[in-house]
Order: sequence, then structure tokens, then C-alpha cells
Amino acid sequence: MIPPTRLHDAEKRLGYTFKDQDLLAEALCHASTHNEGLKTNERLEFLGDSVLNFLASWFLFDGLKEADEGTLSRRRSHLVDTGTLASVAKQLKLEELLVTGKGQDLKATPKMQADLLEACIGAIFLDGGIEAAQAFVLKTILTKVRTEEASFNDPKSKLQHLTLARRLGLPTYHLVEAKGPAHDMRFVMEVEVDGKILGSGLGSSKKMASQLAAEEAIRQLMASPAPQETPETVE
Repeated sequence: MIPPTRLHDAEKRLGYTFKDQDLLAEALCHASTHNEGLKTNERLEFLGDSVLNFLASWFLFDGLKEADEGTLSRRRSHLVDTGTLASVAKQLKLEELLVTGKGQDLKATPKMQADLLEACIGAIFLDGGIEAAQAFVLKTILTKVRTEEASFNDPKSKLQHLTLARRLGLPTYHLVEAKGPAHDMRFVMEVEVDGKILGSGLGSSKKMASQLAAEEAIRQLMASPAPQETPETVE
């Protein structure tokens, strides 16, 4: 039996309140508790891994419109690898809540921490559905992870991270005008965020114009204060 105080702490750190706390209790139980009659988190970890991969794929597919399959796969691998997930679990201090077998002084390895986070994702999915899982994954993983790879530091990618981190949804781009002779076309693109046009750009291609529009939108957003974190956010 897991003490209610531990479950309450877990909910606070995850920023999610469970309707079925048995799911949360199962997510916190390491495989070493199997001989004590407790449900371990291995099945939830399996499910959470699949949910996370789906959500990361969807996030990247929507946000990186011009990326090819190889680029999307590499970026997804970075988002969901053991090191990334272990780092997120450590930030949430989940290892302090992991339940291990009696008499086993197990130190939470990066693999154990990553598995625990995936089990929590699986539990949230079963308890609240895909929308609850998506909200958790966006808040704790997808909008927090950064990469040094140059192809992901372009203005459109940066704007996507910024708008999702502020819970403004994904930016959308619109072609406003195409002008000039065929050999020297100029394109005007606008970017819309949360129903507002935040930037426009003029370029020799739609891609260039979109990047310039994204740069202007980033400046607009950075000039305004970010909203306060909700009380549920991990301290």
C-alpha cells in the first residue's frame, strides 16, 4: 500500500490530479516490487513509450512543415531518448517517489527514471485520455527540450517552442501576396499566433518570408511578459 501522502506529492510534481489513483500507484512501483504483490510499472511504461512517440511525432509533423522524414525521425529520437527523459524526471524529482522492493537499496539510474516518466505518461493517458497526456507531454517535455543542431535553431522552430511553452498553440503561416516577374518573384507571408497576426516577412521564397515573419513574431512575444506558471507546475 502506497501512502496517500506519496501519491499527493506525485500529483503535485506531475501537475495532474488522478481520478483513479491506483493507476498512479502502479506507475510509481519499480519492477523490484513484484514479489510483494504490487502491480509494477512495466506495462504502463510500455504504453507510455508508445503514447510519447505518437505525441512527439504529431508535435514535429505539425511544427516542422518543411522537414523530411529523416529530419523528423532524428528530432523525435532526441526528444524521447533515455537521457532526455531522465533529465525531465530529475527536474520533476520523481525518483524520490519511486517505490522499490523492500530491503533493496536501489539508486534510480537514468534508465529507471526514464521508465518512471513513461509509466506516468501511460497512467495519465489511461486516466484522462489523449488530451490530458498531450497537455502533460507538451508542458514537461516537448516545449522544454532544446537542441544545438543548427537545423532546429531557425526562427520558425524557435517560435513554435515559444508559443507552445506559453500555451498559445502552433503558429500558422499565410501567403499574403506574390508579386514581381516570374524570374524575380517576391512573397509576403504573415504568421498568426492565437488568432493574432504577430509578424510578416518579404522574401524571394515563401520559406524565407516565413522565417522573417517568425523573427518578427518572436520579437513581439519577447517584448510582452510571459504568463505566470500555474500552481500545478513543479517548483
